[in-house]
Amino acid sequence: MENYILQDESETLDFGGKIAALIKQSDDSIFEFHLQGDLGAGKTTLVRGILRALGWDGSVKSPTYTICEEYDFDEFLILHIDLYRTEIEEDVQMLELNREFAGKKIIFIEWPEKIEGKRSFNLKINMMHYKNSRKIELIGDTILLEKLIRKDK
Repeated sequence: MENYILQDESETLDFGGKIAALIKQSDDSIFEFHLQGDLGAGKTTLVRGILRALGWDGSVKSPTYTICEEYDFDEFLILHIDLYRTEIEEDVQMLELNREFAGKKIIFIEWPEKIEGKRSFNLKINMMHYKNSRKIELIGDTILLEKLIRKDK
């Protein structure tokens, strides 16, 4: 487990850029990130930082009401899912998260505890309000964490 303190939105976007760099460099074709944290803790901001660093130049909004925002560009298919307002498993199944894609498929799931144990993840990212900043805990793939730590130094 690794912890980071991000002072503001700019640092959250930059941290997303570091995660994006790992995705670009990796030979893996599927990544899944589980994002947990209070409302307003910066989950969508982090996803926005990752998308921007991967080359997306359109808007990035929270999928709170749509359940899923999909971004298909260049070699990436990105599914940004928010399960905050869903209560039934069929809502998740209809998203077809396991569909095939020729490039890199990246899945972000906010409020993954709604399907806890049903999907594996590369990284679980816990985001919390901390004083006047954000605290992030990363849990998961040790190799990915080690590369992220090296990028941060």
